[in-house]
Amino acid sequence: MLQSFECPNCQATLDYKANAQAVTVRCTYCGSTVIVPDSLRQQRSTGSGQEQVLAEVVQLVKNGRKIEAIKRFRETFNVGLKEAKDVVEAIERHEDIHLGGTSFHTESVAISTYTSTPSVQTSSGRGGCVVLLIALILIFIGAGAFFLINPASQTDSIIEQITTLTESQVETTNREDDTFVVITTIEAILPGQTQDGFNEISEGPAFAEVILQFGGEEGIGPGFFDDTRRLAVDGEGNIYTGDYSGGRIQVFDAEGNFLATWNAGKDLYMTGMTVDRSGTAYVINVDTVEKYNGMSGEFLGTLDLPGGQRTYFQTAATGPDGNVYLVADDRLVRLDNSGSIVLDIADPFANIPDFATTQNDAAIDGAGNIYVLGSETIYKLNAQGQFIDQIGSKGEAEDQFFTSPRSIAVDGKGRIFVDDFWGIKVFEGNGRYLATIDSPGVSFDMVITDENDLLVMDRNSNKVRKYRLNQ
Repeated sequence: MLQSFECPNCQATLDYKANAQAVTVRCTYCGSTVIVPDSLRQQRSTGSGQEQVLAEVVQLVKNGRKIEAIKRFRETFNVGLKEAKDVVEAIERHEDIHLGGTSFHTESVAISTYTSTPSVQTSSGRGGCVVLLIALILIFIGAGAFFLINPASQTDSIIEQITTLTESQVETTNREDDTFVVITTIEAILPGQTQDGFNEISEGPAFAEVILQFGGEEGIGPGFFDDTRRLAVDGEGNIYTGDYSGGRIQVFDAEGNFLATWNAGKDLYMTGMTVDRSGTAYVINVDTVEKYNGMSGEFLGTLDLPGGQRTYFQTAATGPDGNVYLVADDRLVRLDNSGSIVLDIADPFANIPDFATTQNDAAIDGAGNIYVLGSETIYKLNAQGQFIDQIGSKGEAEDQFFTSPRSIAVDGKGRIFVDDFWGIKVFEGNGRYLATIDSPGVSFDMVITDENDLLVMDRNSNKVRKYRLNQ
């Protein structure tokens, strides 16, 4: 049976089969991937062994194995991918979430019991006191071991944290038979210590960390974003953002401070925009590509490109050498630093089996290799535009794409960054999966700076986010 609901992006009517297993649908009007509302998805009853499974999930999160934790939770509790991801991220952040009408508490000490889906609630009866006592005993036993192997100077603040632990931080659900499952995680109180021996954690830094973000609010004033999807950077590190509709381009310095704004056409739907190293902006406008002074917005002319008005360029990207690449479904053009055409290939994807793309994004590495984003894959072309490799496929494995990725970037080491449902997946140039960078929003566009930092345009959060790559 078909159910209908609105696309939250463009308000188009979307159809969903009530008995389908998928948790997302693609909007045919705006191309957005939309998570089906909980009320339309069928929920199945769960099996036994939930207590042990959640213990495994907590341990997986603690060990940094987030994707495995999400999969394990989803398999056991038969919830959608978003719900599983939300629970795992709540465990990461030690926060409460709501899942299926119940709450799941993951404070520094987590004491849990279950119904059909995880449910943790405060209990004021005898059982709650018993569990609180058990939790405190466990904490003090662990703390005692900690104190035996650590200098006294490190213990004062820990004692204060333990003595201020209240029942509000230890939430339980009272069963009729007064049986409880207790999972205690004390790393928030004893930082840097494990539960199985209190040995120092020697993990290296995360693959990437956020070092800058600006924006965060929707609007049309300086520093506010309004359906902003395009992102570019020039040789000075200045950051350029482009609204999808209305033609507005904003300019910020490398620290996110607002510098200027100008307009490339109020009737424009900006499918592609890039800026070369000298600060010249290239904006795709239906069947033409226009040049502007990136800082002032001065119009510098329309490019005379091959293919005529029958060629609709949809992607623009700048390589590390400053060359500008323009990509259409039936054409690939490269411009040198003077704006002259140095490569022109008609039907560049004709020899690629089952070539398909929905988001139209591209990135260039330092050797001139061209990476074009496919529907659920990456197409790699050499500097002459010849197809040489295909990376990734549709699926739920760590080296696959669950939904159509939206953006792609390549760093100075030749590593490929691709946005996906789970986050930003990272691959080596040969296609080997490396890591997934947690990204709280949807990365509509990504670029790499000269400092090898990753810039992300998070359209849903109205933010530009900069990641430092630690590996």
